[in-house]
Amino acid sequence: MPVILAVNGAVESYQPRSDGRRPKAPRPARHANEEPSDQEEQVPDQALAVLAAQQAYAQVSRPQPRKPALLAQDIMSAPVQALLPDTSLKEAWALMKAKGFRHLPIASADGRLAGIISDRDLLRCSSTLDSQVAFPIQQTVSAIMATHVLTATPSTEIHELARVMLSERISALPIIDTGHRPIGIVTITDILRCVMLRAPLELWT
Repeated sequence: MPVILAVNGAVESYQPRSDGRRPKAPRPARHANEEPSDQEEQVPDQALAVLAAQQAYAQVSRPQPRKPALLAQDIMSAPVQALLPDTSLKEAWALMKAKGFRHLPIASADGRLAGIISDRDLLRCSSTLDSQVAFPIQQTVSAIMATHVLTATPSTEIHELARVMLSERISALPIIDTGHRPIGIVTITDILRCVMLRAPLELWT
């Protein structure tokens, strides 16, 4: 639906000006002998103020140059925070809540990826006491982490990440280096943000 411009109760199609300025509303006709009102005498000052405001707004709202995002390294969250297998469930949950994470990779002592946990994994083995999420004492993430983890590298193409996530019904992929150490993570949210803000989008039917 086109944008509609309303002027004094009348509507017409809105045609943006090429310079980005708002079209002026038509001024009522004035008799040749009629003196200008105080409001009309202030129009030049008001026009300058409006122009200055429009220019300031254009500078702030001018879209930043976009570059195509093609690979995992272009959209992954990095560096990634990994947990040790002996981290308690309570500590893992506290970190997720504090940082807003939904997935955390688990790394062995030598830094290699050992597994991954999600907030849903934690909630499945939790209980609620006085509106607080509680976990079994001393239980660690090694007891609930997924040890068969699909991963990608920084050079994996984004469409391949999306294809795997869709077909395997997972919402996050750790990004690893050549030593199998987690260096980033890509989530469904990262891909959607890329489509919305960065990547050229072509839809085919």
